[in-house]
Amino acid sequence: MSVFPSISLYLTQQTSSEFKVSCPSSLGRLVLIELDKQPVLLLPTDAWFPSKVVVTTPEGDTCHFPVYRWILDKEVHLFREGTAKRLCDEENHLARYSREKEIKTRAEQYCWDSYQQGFPGSMKSDTPLNLPPEVRFSFSKTSRFVFTAASGIAELKLKGYSDSTKNWKNLDEITKIFSSKQTFISEYVQKHWKEDEFFGYQYLNGFNPMLIQRCSVLPQNFPVTNAMVTPSLRGSNSLSDELKKGNIFLLDYKKLDGLKPNVIKRKKQYMAAPLVLLHKTPVGKLVPIAIQLRQEPSEDNPIFLPTDSEYDWLLAKIFVRSADFQEHQLNVHLLRTHLLAEVFAVSLLRNIPMVHPLYKVQNIA
Repeated sequence: MSVFPSISLYLTQQTSSEFKVSCPSSLGRLVLIELDKQPVLLLPTDAWFPSKVVVTTPEGDTCHFPVYRWILDKEVHLFREGTAKRLCDEENHLARYSREKEIKTRAEQYCWDSYQQGFPGSMKSDTPLNLPPEVRFSFSKTSRFVFTAASGIAELKLKGYSDSTKNWKNLDEITKIFSSKQTFISEYVQKHWKEDEFFGYQYLNGFNPMLIQRCSVLPQNFPVTNAMVTPSLRGSNSLSDELKKGNIFLLDYKKLDGLKPNVIKRKKQYMAAPLVLLHKTPVGKLVPIAIQLRQEPSEDNPIFLPTDSEYDWLLAKIFVRSADFQEHQLNVHLLRTHLLAEVFAVSLLRNIPMVHPLYKVQNIA
């Protein structure tokens, strides 16, 4: 007697197709399914991204087969039933075969490379287009990147800034560059970026809150004195007292010391490796009270103070913000996010099949 299992094929998250398959006998426990994509005559080859296959058996059991992969060729692809299994849990010889085949294919697709000696390992690929489809940006995300870049370049061209060699007359002229990209946050930053309180606020609420630390003893290479900062302590007694109370915080960009800046359009660039003191005021605000732009104190490396002239103090803060951006991008963002995470991601993709519990936990996370 024939049985009729129901198969639902989810092509995307929005659409699905259902099929009934006739079998001469019960299917039993389902382990694997096969999917392939046949080309249509006279039509170009297209990519196919099925989300999952759900099989409802005549006995009333429901089996889920997660796919979530691009199928680009005419080959037959095997997909496991979704229950997480370790190698020691595998009893079916077809399941073991599928597992071995998947790992072998992954090892060929995801190869190790090294960008430079001393750097963490990375995935071997000449361009993003050579990456396996599963780890590339989607078409819609890539399109947004291209559109954002193109619209920004077009705006600069139309306003005459892209090829301009003129100097800015004042800092406020910079706001004209991307006037069409205004948001509530960007407008707030443009209005308050020169203020000391906003400068301190960014170290807890900005993109890089990783560097700030409470200071109980001043570093030897940062000779700030009571006389220098007492006028800036806003009603507090002295620097020594505030250090004891835990109201002084230090930012030390020593990792940037000695790095060689780029040369852009034949112009040498400059980068500081600052030391910054922040003070927590009686009303709970963080404000800068001293800035030294290089690590070693000297006559040509003064300590800048809020009591200096407006533009000396502002320029010192601009150098600090630039250093903070460099520290964040090189250390926290590039090294500790992308480069470090890529080691684990490539290792997982090379060694763990989709059915493994670790692979499933990683994708949920």
